[in-house]
Amino acid sequence: MVNLRDPESLREEPGVDFREQEQVVDDEAFEQAVEGAENQSGLVVVAVTDEQDRLLLVDSEWVDGWTLPNGPVGADEDWAVAADRWAEDELHFPVQIEEPKLVIRTETRTEDGDESVVGYTVAFAASLIPAMGGSGGMGPGGGPPPGVGPDDEGSSEGEGPPAGGPPSGGAGPGGPGAGPIASNPNLDWFGAVPDEVAPGHHALVQYFLD
Repeated sequence: MVNLRDPESLREEPGVDFREQEQVVDDEAFEQAVEGAENQSGLVVVAVTDEQDRLLLVDSEWVDGWTLPNGPVGADEDWAVAADRWAEDELHFPVQIEEPKLVIRTETRTEDGDESVVGYTVAFAASLIPAMGGSGGMGPGGGPPPGVGPDDEGSSEGEGPPAGGPPSGGAGPGGPGAGPIASNPNLDWFGAVPDEVAPGHHALVQYFLD
């Protein structure tokens, strides 16, 4: 597993898509961003793919819909360690964290532009641990990752939908090679962005499926 303390070190790294964006917010939202930056460096995202280039998504209890495993990174935390931790927390089993693929630097400014705070979204590629089986075996929540684009309508958060069968495009529980993924209705493989993708996550899911 790679070590990563400073996302800026990836700015010129071959194979890493480094993007920048700016957002302007009111004073209250800016104060919240400053408070968050005191304890967090940003958000880490884990994109687990299989041999068919499908993406493993989680039906998170924290938002309404399917997301990539994700979570906040502490101010002094190694990003790869955080990726490993949040993937296992969301999926309930470990995965192989590989290289960072996408970095989004987000500079948040006040409306008058006098102050700003910077945060990052770093997305790592990942895969199932070979010794733990194939797509149905051991493989891999929070709010929308910043910096993936304002692509959603009605982005209010809420509790996730009740457990049930997977949406169209999913593999379905209990199929061949049933294991921790196939038997868990809150995990599934997708070859296309599901209609039930969580608000704020469509662009990031699409990014790793393209």
